[in-house]
Amino acid sequence: MVLPKNFSYAELARSMNPALVIVLSEHLGWVAKHPESFPHSENISQSQAAWLTACDGFSELEQKFAERLYEWSAKWRQRFEIEGTAQILSKGAEEIRKIKNSKEREKRAKELYLGTVYLMIGDAQKYIVTINSRAEFLQESIRETWHKNCPNDSYSKILPSVENSLQNHEKAFFEEIKKAFFEDQKDSAPGIARREFLETIMENDNCDLILNFYFSKIFRHVSKISSGLCRFYSKKWALYARGFRSRQNLLPLG
Repeated sequence: MVLPKNFSYAELARSMNPALVIVLSEHLGWVAKHPESFPHSENISQSQAAWLTACDGFSELEQKFAERLYEWSAKWRQRFEIEGTAQILSKGAEEIRKIKNSKEREKRAKELYLGTVYLMIGDAQKYIVTINSRAEFLQESIRETWHKNCPNDSYSKILPSVENSLQNHEKAFFEEIKKAFFEDQKDSAPGIARREFLETIMENDNCDLILNFYFSKIFRHVSKISSGLCRFYSKKWALYARGFRSRQNLLPLG
C-alpha cells in the first residue's frame, strides 16, 4: 500500500499508544540487561494457528467483499435503469446548461449530484465501514490466539507489545486513505466532486456515459481500499505470527 503523502515517522510515534509503548520499553529494557537469559526455544512469539487464520481469513474476506461489491454495482445499475436516472440526469443537465448565472448553475448541479452520484457514494461508504468492522473482528480473534501462544516472559512479549502500540496508527492510516476518496466525493469544503460533476455534465450529452464513469470510478476506489486493507492485515499477521529466532523462521511471510 502507498503511504499517505503527509506521512511522517514523527506522526507514527505520536499515534502509538503511550501506555503500551511504556510496556514495550520495559520488556526491551529487561532483555538488554539479561542477554544471557535468551530463551533456548527456536521460535519466540510464534503461533502457527494465528498464522493460518490470518492467511486464510483475510483471503476469504477479500473474496467475499469483492463479490459484494459486484452485487452493489448490479443493484445500482438496476435501480438507475428502473428509475430512469439517465433521463433525469439528461434533463437536469440540459436545464443547467441554459443557466447563465454561475452560482445558480453550481447550485442546480449540486442538487442533481446529491440525487444521483452522492447516493451511490454513500452506499459504497457503508461497504467500507462493514469490511473494516469485519477485519477488526478477525484481527481480535487472531490476536487472542497469538497472545495465548506467547509465554509470559519479556522476550515473548516484545512482538505483542509492538503490535499493540501500533494499533492507533493503523486506524489513523486507513482513515486517511478512506477520507482521501470519500470526503472529496461527498460534501467537503473544496467541493472537488461537485465541480467535476458540473464540468462533466456541461461537456457531455451522453448521460449513460457519465453514470458509467462514476460507476467505474467508485467501484475502482472502493475495490482498491478493501483489497488493500485485507492484504495489509494478512501480511501483517503473517509477519507477526511467525515470531522470531536466531535462525531464519520456517513459516513464510504470507
